[in-house]
Amino acid sequence: MSVWEQFSGEQRDEYVKFLQVYGALSNLFRQKQGDLIPYLDSKFQETVFTKIFNGQNVDIGNTPHDVLSVFGNERVGIGLKTWMGSKPSFQKVMQLKRYQSEINEYRNDLHALAYKISEIKNERMKSDYVRLGLSEDKNIYHYITRDKGIFTVNECAYPLIDLTRLNNFNLTQSALSWSDGNKDYRYTFGDSQIWQKFDSNNYNTLILNKFDVKIIEDPFSFLLKAYFDIIETSTVAEPDIVEAYLPLYSYETKEVEEKSGLNAWNGAPKSKGSNTLRPLNEVYIPVPVEFHRKHPNFFTENILEFLKFRKSYDGAKNEKPEIRFYLQLPNGKRIPSLLTGDNMKNFQSGSNTEYDESGKRYGQSALGQWLLVDVLGLKERQPVTREWLKKKGTDSIRLWRKKDDYKTINIDFAPIGSFEKFMKDEPVPLEDEE
Repeated sequence: MSVWEQFSGEQRDEYVKFLQVYGALSNLFRQKQGDLIPYLDSKFQETVFTKIFNGQNVDIGNTPHDVLSVFGNERVGIGLKTWMGSKPSFQKVMQLKRYQSEINEYRNDLHALAYKISEIKNERMKSDYVRLGLSEDKNIYHYITRDKGIFTVNECAYPLIDLTRLNNFNLTQSALSWSDGNKDYRYTFGDSQIWQKFDSNNYNTLILNKFDVKIIEDPFSFLLKAYFDIIETSTVAEPDIVEAYLPLYSYETKEVEEKSGLNAWNGAPKSKGSNTLRPLNEVYIPVPVEFHRKHPNFFTENILEFLKFRKSYDGAKNEKPEIRFYLQLPNGKRIPSLLTGDNMKNFQSGSNTEYDESGKRYGQSALGQWLLVDVLGLKERQPVTREWLKKKGTDSIRLWRKKDDYKTINIDFAPIGSFEKFMKDEPVPLEDEE
């Protein structure tokens, strides 16, 4: 059964109607008159797909999947794309700019070059599987091709590249192309992009729907009339979530400290004179005091007053007030977490009383396991550096919660530079700044 068939008929019909309406407004965006190929913005496609099909937008900039759909216990990662023309064509699917020097070492051996590029692509795919709790064999591309007066909705398999079947190598001055027997790929040296060939006659590809799009000649008049006809009875949109960003490095030194933060496991033993190493993956994310001053109501109502109260507390040390909440991971897991330390500077997982599904007590390593090992692929007791994070495409995390709910905070990675821009009240980039 296709993913499309798992949505209700009513949902599919409504999705088509939204696409038709957007396509009808194509003359809003057209610079050349007489072109009757309807326009579709990829961000609108992503937003409406998420809205209609109750998906989760999981695109954090250059990650393989745009939307997560959940069907019972099954989690499906979906890549969304749109382009002009329904004939078979190559489309960009992954940016590998930060791996350019590593890839160029294999330019003299076509098989080794294709293998290295495919291996990097697969590693990034697998990292996203762990981040989102996906399996390897159920994820898809959902794409829309646009021809004169027509949208065509397609779905195809979104597999790993089969490293054991690489063949049909062809090298030009600007690109390398190859196949794995399932799909055809191309890597362009100038922009370090992987392209994939999309063909409705190929491996596990379905044409789901094809429908007409009637382009309005004067959408400007239409929008003016529609707006003023409805604005008096419409509700003005208000933000329903509060979001923030934290650095995965020290805000003061701009580096990942050797024995604290993401390297807290590398600190001195907890017992003086002991040679026992701290638990593997024991980490905390540093929360600069500047963050609390600028955003005092993100973790609790007026954290500055809470800090004053905590500073004057003279009761039992193990009962000192902390800010506790549940951290919702994008893979569906929910772990108890807290702010602790002087000035509430440590954002970490941990609980003395709560356990995961296997009966294992949650500890400070739970967040580190997901963040560093499962998703970013850190080797055992390998110190984290700022450069290593940048190679992985991140140096910040995004946090968000419902407007009036302090009990559950969602977390995901954020592109490079996100925290610095957030603190300067600048727009946070949708993609990492390579």
